[in-house]
Amino acid sequence: MSTQRGTQSLPTSDKNTLNLTFSFPIPYNGTKPQVTATVQGSIGTYKVQDVVITPLQFKFGVTRTDQTNGWTEEPQLEWTAVGREVPPAEGTQVIEKSSSNTADITVKFPSTIDPAPKKIFAWVIGDFFSQITYAVQMGSINSSGFQCTVKRTNTTSGWDESPSLFWTIIQK
Repeated sequence: MSTQRGTQSLPTSDKNTLNLTFSFPIPYNGTKPQVTATVQGSIGTYKVQDVVITPLQFKFGVTRTDQTNGWTEEPQLEWTAVGREVPPAEGTQVIEKSSSNTADITVKFPSTIDPAPKKIFAWVIGDFFSQITYAVQMGSINSSGFQCTVKRTNTTSGWDESPSLFWTIIQK
């Protein structure tokens, strides 16, 4: 088991509830970690609720409970996640913006791997405050690289950010 911790500044909000998504620095290996989160550093009172956890990220709502308006300061979200991590990424590639909700990606290994890997785990992490979620479907793998399809999963439109595709070989 591994523990990851983080502190993130929350943006200001004119509403008393804000929904956000944070990506884990190191994804968890196919399991949902346990996540606890609190808001600190503000004169207001906040509640973290509606937490939805995946191996790559967690989505949550922050509600200011001491008033019906939003907040002008930038309170800090302090979070802890405990679970099984994916091995460190062996490679990364920036994915270009896309007008459709899928993109076919070809990744070249830094050098030829012989024999070719049998299984690769790949994941996508968007920009820091991104609300976009992605899935990766692996395609062919050979000794010089692999192909995969990245799909936006929270809507049928494309994306206007440049997310990163991370990958690691999990079976040679």
